[in-house]
Formats: sequence, structure tokens, C-alpha cells
Amino acid sequence: MLLTLLAVAAATALAQEADRTTSIVTIERGERIIEVEQLGRSADGARFILANPRCEEGVRMSVFYGPPPGSVATRVDATRLSSTIALVRVPQDEGEEPGEETLELFGGTATILREGCIVDLDAATSEPVVLVQGRTTVIGTRFFLDRGTDIADMEGPIVLERRDDSGASVLEATSQSLSFDVATERATLVGDVVVTSENRVSTAERLELDEDAGVAFLTGSPAVSRRDGEEVRGTRLRYDLETDDVIVTGGVQATFELDLD
Repeated sequence: MLLTLLAVAAATALAQEADRTTSIVTIERGERIIEVEQLGRSADGARFILANPRCEEGVRMSVFYGPPPGSVATRVDATRLSSTIALVRVPQDEGEEPGEETLELFGGTATILREGCIVDLDAATSEPVVLVQGRTTVIGTRFFLDRGTDIADMEGPIVLERRDDSGASVLEATSQSLSFDVATERATLVGDVVVTSENRVSTAERLELDEDAGVAFLTGSPAVSRRDGEEVRGTRLRYDLETDDVIVTGGVQATFELDLD
């Protein structure tokens, strides 16, 4: 099957008496494999139902529910996502072709009927979807990967935090939404981007994060960065997340304060 179902629990999905319930579903996107895993205790209400054809017409749905203190973990190589609920949908009439699944992650509470379908769903923004790459953590409200695409969308408000090696927060950013490229694992903040560090404030329309390189690229009309009375503007800024320095690489403008004394 396209949807590789790996049940690694002592109990089945419909027999939740085990103290801990775990199951993994894998999703193919090109050369990438996305793993969705149920982490939780049945005593806390954790459930998983795999490839259920009875909940939505024309769809086999896998449901993962991990209410606190449990969770649902989604992995894309170096990227980790955490949520309360994950839904994986596969059309029944697509002949098991790769890339036809959809993945939806969000927080909230739900009731799961005996036949494995969700009712009384209450999607809550107070239980966010969390994306982690290296020292960077991003919080949003809903993560959705549609069929036939490598680009997932995370709904906002988006809050990004980056920490140093000691665990102290050194940079924060906010935006309206986020897009995530599964193929490259690049996260891009979109809409009213504001980046704040101890000494610098930057604004842009978009921020593309390269966690491996420790840099971010801000674009706008223009993107603006200010620190200690200095201001740089450009259509594209390269932000070094380690040193807090900014280099303008497109449409350069700059303002500096000079002490003539």
C-alpha cells in the first residue's frame, strides 16, 4: 500500500486497554518520507485508527489523537512537529499513487466513536502545532499538506523563537502564516514579518529560514532592519542568526548616525 501502516503496539487500534499506544503511518513525498506517530497513554484518552473507510466518503482516514500529556509526533528528517490531533486522508479511487495523501495537524479535543470516526471536534488555538528545527521553534495553529504538493501551510499567528547553545532566547519573529517545503525542509514566514533580537528589529514581507546554515533571508518592498541608530533597507536582506548581522543583497539603502565630535 502507498500508506505504509506499521502497528507497533501490543494492542490494536480498537483495543486501547494497553497502558501506552503507539502506531506509525508513513507518507511519501518524492524522496522524503514523513512519519506520523501516536505518542500517548490510553489511560489519558490517546487513540489511533488506521485507514478507516467509514468516516468520509471516498477516503481512507487514519486518525491520531494524543491529548496532554501525550502528543502526536510528525517527523520529516531533521524537522519535528508536535500536535494533539493528526488526520491522514487517502482517496480510495487513486490507485495507490504516491503523493495523494493529505496531512492535517492541529490541537484541540475530540471524541472518537467505536467505529473510529471523530465527533465533537473542538479545534483549539490554545494547544498549538509546534515545529522544531535545530535551535529554532515555531508555533502555529494548524498545519496542512495537500495532495500532490510538497509545500505545507501552517496557519498563524506564527511565533518563532531561536535559542543559543545555552538555551537562552536570542531572537523572536512573528508573522501571519508559514509555508514549509518538505523537499528542502525550508520554513518561510509569510506576511507582516517582524524579527526582534536584543539590539535589532527587522520587518519584511517574507522570511526564509535556513537552519543548517544559521541564516535567514528577508524580502520585502523593502525589507528594513534597524540597530543602534543604523537602518538598512533592501529588497533582500541576509540575516546571520549567529552574529545578528545583516547584509543587504538587493536594492541597497542605508541610514547611519554619525558623531562628528
